[in-house]
Amino acid sequence: MQRALPFILLVVFLAAARLLGSVSSANLMNFQPLGALFFCGKALFGWRGVIAPALGWIATVAWTSANQGYGWDAQILVPVAGFAVMVGMAYFLKKAPVGKIFLGSLAGAVAFYFVSNSLSWAFDPLYSKTLAGFWQAQTIGLPGYVPSWVFLRNGLLSQAIFSAIYLLACGSLQSRETRVLATQSSR
Repeated sequence: MQRALPFILLVVFLAAARLLGSVSSANLMNFQPLGALFFCGKALFGWRGVIAPALGWIATVAWTSANQGYGWDAQILVPVAGFAVMVGMAYFLKKAPVGKIFLGSLAGAVAFYFVSNSLSWAFDPLYSKTLAGFWQAQTIGLPGYVPSWVFLRNGLLSQAIFSAIYLLACGSLQSRETRVLATQSSR
């Protein structure tokens, strides 16, 4: 149980952050730790690192979607595709230095934004299926909603903050393990 506690706390923290973001979505639009956890988890721990964010997303997707006025249709695949692209990008950074993982994580946030907005443009009948409609989806979005660029800004900001926290925490744990092993071996 003691070994599973950090994992359980991570899933609980993730679910709480998602639920808080959906309740006050006007202020925290797209400000969540999911992208950072998917990207950094995959880059540092392989497929094991994707389990907690996936469970957190699955545990909260029904409530957050309903709270934000979305139903269960093909649109549910939009964030899944975005996260899949991020995880695919992180695959190429396994065993990379922390700085590269951090910068890759920011690139992952941009890729998530581009993929999710492109799919929204493709699926949403309110977007004109022209180059102008595609540009609208990438920049200002639909009239009456928060502009699309706000999602990019908040996504990059949250990706930077949560990736830094994740990477610092993992680095701290690794250095602690190294100190413990060094102490044990010197005995």
